[in-house]
Amino acid sequence: MPYIILKFDDLDEQTLPSFYSLYEYCKERNVPVCYGLIGKSLENPAKEYVSALLDMKVGGTELWNHGYYHSEPEFSSESADTQKESIQLTQSLMKKYLGEAAICFGSPHNNSTETTVGVLREFFPEIKNYFFMVDGKGLSKAHQLIMRCNYEIKTGVVDLDFFREEYDRIKEYPYFVMQGHPSFWRDVDYENFKKLLDVLIEDRNKFVTAEQLYSVDISGEYGDSAKELCDDVIGFCNNHSRVAFYGAGEIGRETYRFMRMNAVEPNAFLVSDGHKDVEEVCDVPVFTISEKNSELIERDEDGTMKYGIIPTVLGKLHKEIFDRTEFEEYDIWRPEGGKESYDRFVDYVRYKVSLESLK
Repeated sequence: MPYIILKFDDLDEQTLPSFYSLYEYCKERNVPVCYGLIGKSLENPAKEYVSALLDMKVGGTELWNHGYYHSEPEFSSESADTQKESIQLTQSLMKKYLGEAAICFGSPHNNSTETTVGVLREFFPEIKNYFFMVDGKGLSKAHQLIMRCNYEIKTGVVDLDFFREEYDRIKEYPYFVMQGHPSFWRDVDYENFKKLLDVLIEDRNKFVTAEQLYSVDISGEYGDSAKELCDDVIGFCNNHSRVAFYGAGEIGRETYRFMRMNAVEPNAFLVSDGHKDVEEVCDVPVFTISEKNSELIERDEDGTMKYGIIPTVLGKLHKEIFDRTEFEEYDIWRPEGGKESYDRFVDYVRYKVSLESLK
């Protein structure tokens, strides 16, 4: 019976009706929720808006910092100073109108970089929970809440078949986060959410806020079958003189943290041509496939490919990318079971990194 955090994004004055209606429904079911508050909405807010936020807060809702502007580049490409300003503005406004600043942060569009983590670590020690964001270097003391069970097949579309597939895979773990966007929901999505909530309640799961997760024990041995996959990955890496991770985003940082916990250090991150946005991740250089191609096909004296490549991309992209003919000449870890096995590998990585961040 896992502990489940219900995370909902994009609360502001315009979306308040959707969020307040959901709050009332979840409160009736004795299910706490976590709402991502957009800071700009507290610039000269209406009294009724502030009153509703305080009402939900008193009713057990955790309001977390969802950035100030809620823009795409806000935490993906802006400077450290700009990111600091965004977080600080939201923290100050929450303290002014709601009595206290947030202790949890989640970036708009789930965009974040090492810059974001560095800013939070240096300037915002009161923020002790990160939603869907990992400190690849392991320097932060914050709890990184990265285990997730998806149910929106795309933003704002609640799909019950997709939920069941995700839930059946993740429910063996002691906690996970479920993200939703109620301001996008149509009536059918709202009804589907109610149905999936029925399933979660009937299975006797426990619901907590991000803050409350600190007071429960999520340690233990979980994901035995997925652990075998991870052992296979580590063995694959150890059979090569050099290792590259394909994908320099969130899963790349999560895998980097996990592999370092297991004494594996990558030599490079790889990205598709035209998708190189940063020069390094966790102090490891990033290359396009074209830049590294000649090295990727070199062999050691025993005939083994020098580079072993680990996919670190979203599961939905795994088959699309690695079935391409141009990848056939590389030595890439491809788990038996395809995408399903790969998703279980990512789940286990996220659990172990979450657990490590609690120490």
